[in-house]
Parts: sequence; structure tokens; C-alpha cells
Amino acid sequence: MSRIQNINCIEGIKSLRNNSINLVITSPPYNLDKNTKNKKIIYNSYHDNKEYNTYISWLKEIFELLFNKMTLDGRICINIGDQKNGAIPTHSYIMDFMLSLGYKNFTTIIWNKSQTNRRTAWGSFNSPSCPSFPTTFEYIMIFYSISRKLIHKGKSDLEKREFIDWTIPIWNIAPETRMKKFGHPSMFPKEMPRRLIKMLSYVGDLVLDPFNGLGTTCKVAKDLEREYIGFEIDKTYYDKTIKRLNGEKDWWK
Repeated sequence: MSRIQNINCIEGIKSLRNNSINLVITSPPYNLDKNTKNKKIIYNSYHDNKEYNTYISWLKEIFELLFNKMTLDGRICINIGDQKNGAIPTHSYIMDFMLSLGYKNFTTIIWNKSQTNRRTAWGSFNSPSCPSFPTTFEYIMIFYSISRKLIHKGKSDLEKREFIDWTIPIWNIAPETRMKKFGHPSMFPKEMPRRLIKMLSYVGDLVLDPFNGLGTTCKVAKDLEREYIGFEIDKTYYDKTIKRLNGEKDWWK
């Protein structure tokens, strides 16, 4: 069942069986290129520069296709950050269209990245004229399809201390620091999908990441004895993921 495919996520989702996915963990592109002078987010095969309304419509199409692919108790976790230091509330637009598609809100977790040591975006420094509020956090938005409670049976690998700590919806997790080494401009750390997978699924459940990247979600799912599916449009990222999942040393080279 587990597989990684070098395919556009829309085509990949269409190929899935209905009512087959237990858990989605993903971080779609943030559409930063149009709003970033430095243009730091450069993917190999995807141009992160859609018109904003087009970008939101594109995300809506993807999650609309996913609805019937989810089990009745399926959960979807979307990691996203707002743009322009919160002035463009991307997470709010995602919340709106997810609810309009029939998903129900489970909760929202704040991922505190604690990146305040090198602040440069002050806006009107030391003045109320137009101050900037750099966002040192991102959102992990969690939705479910029909049933909030898991209705299928399974084995949990969640430990008591983990449950107590992780049910506090502010997660202090350091960001991935090896993106330059790995050759991908936007990766979340393994700790994020590890917590989500253990909190929201049973051993043996099927986990999907439609924006696979370098396969962090799928790698953690495999380590935690879940089935996994990942879709990745870029051949270089796809090849690295296969090496990573096969346990090859220096898989990023």
C-alpha cells in the first residue's frame, strides 16, 4: 500500500480509492514569491507565485478532491503560515473554504518556532506609525471529515507523557535547520508529523502527504509503522525521498 509517486498532487488524489485515507499531514506552498522581495522560496518544479485568489482556489480544489478519499473519521492537518507578518491571514481563508467543503474544525495548534533572535522587520521602529509584528509562529490546522471520534479500531502507540504534553495546543518545536544541506527551501521538522501521527492515528493507518517534498511525513509514518502515500511533482525531490525511505546514507546527495 505504501508508495511515493512522482506526480502532480491533483492527479495523484484522483487516483486514490474513496474512503481510504485515515490522516493527511501536509504543508502546501505558502505562495511567498509574489510577496517577498528576496524571493527566497524557490522550488525546482513549482513556481510559488500565483495570484492570491488563484492560489486559494487551487488549494480549495485540492482539498475538495480529498474529501471523498478520506475515511469517515479521517483527519487533515494543514501547516501554514500567514503572509506579510500576519497582514494576509492565509489560515483564515483556508478555514473558510475547508468549512464550506464540508470539513469540520477539530482544533488549531500554534507551532511556536521561537525565531526572534535575528529580527530585521521592524516597520516603523520605535513608533506607533506602522509597526511590524513578525510572526514567529505558524498554524497547524486540523479538520475531520464526518466523525470527530475515531470509529475504526486500532492500536495506539501514544505514551501518557506525550498525550499530556501534546494536548496543550502550543507546540515549541525548533524549525528544520538543514534545508540548505538537503536541497529543499521549505521543510518542517520530523517532530511535527511525529506528534500528529501519534496523536491522531493508530498503528497501521494510512497517512498521506500530497505535497511530499523530501518525504518527512512519509519517513516518520514509516518509522511509526503506518502506511503512507506521498505525491511529489519534482523528480529530484522524489528521487531523494526514495533514497531516504530506503535508509540510504547521504540520501540528500
